Amino acid sequence: MVKCPECGKEVKDSNFCNLCGAKLNKPNLCPKCGSQIDDESIFCPECGEKIMDEEKKDEKSSKPEKKEKKSEKEEPLKQEKEEKTEEKDAASKKESEDKPKETCPHCNTKIYDNNVDFCPECGKPITFDIQSFEGIKYTIQLKKVILFTLISILFSSLLSIIFSLLLGMSPTDLYPVGFFISLLIIVGIFASFKDLINGGLVGIFTGLVLGLLSGTIVELSGGFTFSYVMFSGYAAIVFTIFGAIVGVLSTKFLRNSVSKFIDVEKLF
Repeated sequence: MVKCPECGKEVKDSNFCNLCGAKLNKPNLCPKCGSQIDDESIFCPECGEKIMDEEKKDEKSSKPEKKEKKSEKEEPLKQEKEEKTEEKDAASKKESEDKPKETCPHCNTKIYDNNVDFCPECGKPITFDIQSFEGIKYTIQLKKVILFTLISILFSSLLSIIFSLLLGMSPTDLYPVGFFISLLIIVGIFASFKDLINGGLVGIFTGLVLGLLSGTIVELSGGFTFSYVMFSGYAAIVFTIFGAIVGVLSTKFLRNSVSKFIDVEKLF
């Protein structure tokens, strides 16, 4: 029998009072000796039997299982993430290895090793003080300077003849304008090295030779019917200075645009 906490009547052992409907506080009994025990007791105070609620037991036992199930789901995801990270690192490492670390300033050979001091293709040092005598000597690409100077002289002379033919029809002396335009176009293209020294040398030599040939070119355009002297005989000096300026400017400002169509350092 259990005493109802609401009406005080003794009722049968049930969950609710059959007189007032109040919930009954059923005492915990020892499964071995039947003695009443507290809810928080682990052992029976009469016989010493260990007491454990089955629901609590199930709850406690289910918690590790859930954790284990969660860890089982997370393990493949973690492993997959690690594999993707390793693949990404390997790809980036391979890309960095395939990418050239440096380019030889003399022959433009791509160098993939950081520990190389001399180019394996031409044997010249990769790094040097450009302001020193040795640095200037190594910077000058003599063969390419000579080659592109000859090409510049040829094309600028031909272009100057064309301009002289066109400008010879005008009543005023506009021949020098044609030579300036020729130097600007041809030297701007063929002196577009990546350093000022080589570009300036191509401009200087082209301007010098074109200045020396200026009188002959103008006379040729007129069929040698008259003699002509440009800038009172100082044409070589004037065009040498102008060629040097154009060569330096082409290296500094025109290289990126010109190299899309013709890269003089990679050509030949």
